[in-house]
Amino acid sequence: MEWKNDIAIYLQVIELIKRDVILQKYKPGDKIPSVRELAQTFSINPNTIVKVYDVLTNEGLIEAKSTNGYFLTDNEEIINSLKPEFAKKYTKNYLEQMEKIGYSVDEIICYIKREK
Repeated sequence: MEWKNDIAIYLQVIELIKRDVILQKYKPGDKIPSVRELAQTFSINPNTIVKVYDVLTNEGLIEAKSTNGYFLTDNEEIINSLKPEFAKKYTKNYLEQMEKIGYSVDEIICYIKREK
């Protein structure tokens, strides 16, 4: 994993986990990787993952179940609330890339309408 220098690693990990939730890598109620597993996956300090899991727990996205580990919430409303944030980010990125190759906003809209 290549980390961006201008964004704290724990924030980048939070975004990656949320993206995986939206992409349904984890289903509601699924067990998610342990702190140690995720730290090894990303080659980062386990304390960083603890911070990530604390934030996600406070947001209600994951739940700690005593010695059983962490689980994705089964609350679909919380899960679905992530979608607009990512839609906005992906749309902004798409528009920026299209403008870089020379498309105007009107041309982009026409292009999208043709591709439906």
